Amino acid sequence: MLSKDLLVFVLSSFVLAALADAWFYLARDGVADLALPLLLLLYGLLRMYTPTAGALLALKLSGKGLREELASYLSIRGRAVLHYLAAPLLVYFALGVYTLLGLATGLVDLGKPEKVLLEQLSRQGSFPVTAELLRALMLAQLLLAYIPAVTLNAFFALGEEIGWRGYMYRRLGSQPDLKSITVIGTTWGLWHATAIGLLGHNYPVLRWAGVPLFIPFCILLTAIMLPLVTRAQSILPAVSLHGALNALWSFTILATRLEGIEGEVLGGLGALGLLSLAVVYLVLRVFFNRLARRG
Repeated sequence: MLSKDLLVFVLSSFVLAALADAWFYLARDGVADLALPLLLLLYGLLRMYTPTAGALLALKLSGKGLREELASYLSIRGRAVLHYLAAPLLVYFALGVYTLLGLATGLVDLGKPEKVLLEQLSRQGSFPVTAELLRALMLAQLLLAYIPAVTLNAFFALGEEIGWRGYMYRRLGSQPDLKSITVIGTTWGLWHATAIGLLGHNYPVLRWAGVPLFIPFCILLTAIMLPLVTRAQSILPAVSLHGALNALWSFTILATRLEGIEGEVLGGLGALGLLSLAVVYLVLRVFFNRLARRG
């Protein structure tokens, strides 16, 4: 049973997010094509900060100090900065696991992104680009994605992390146990439901049917994030990991052979993505256990 404070946080976060989804759903058709990316950016910023708004409202109603609470989430002492800079590497690791598993199962075609981009460039009438140059550019893009992961993407992700891995985690006891992982991950996944169903976020074909797939995805991500937050005594590692995921995980869509429903069920946000995150979680758990034994 959620406490009164948590109920206020969850309900306000969900309602505000659903209102943002409804606003974008209605507004996008009346916007010129050139202005749509700007509208999407504004929508994304507003939606991702609804958990922060929910946390601030719950804190205000409970009479707790806003500045002190937020400062405790965003501590830069001790290991926080190191974990912030290192956390995106776990997404690169997950991407590597995904690629290896995908190649082993035949679900990944590393030549597909190259073909898709070459076709797009050809339709646009751009100057000829060799396959070798395109591969080099794609590799550079993957490597350079670290920069937005810890800057612009992190700023957007901060809005969610203040709520989920900050406020909610604190209210659940700040222990990376099964209860915290499951409750936060499930709530986080359901919070995306209206975006998935109305707008096709992450699952443009499945829509509402994609929600049950995204919940375990969010649970596994939370399982990876919470030990980092606990060790750093700060939400900053979750912020940069979230930013890296948003910067890099679209590669799984480009590289997966399957498209449509099959691609969504089995690809980066489906079965193969879940398996990849599970591998990362297990490796991280073994690593932290060994560190703990060394003292």
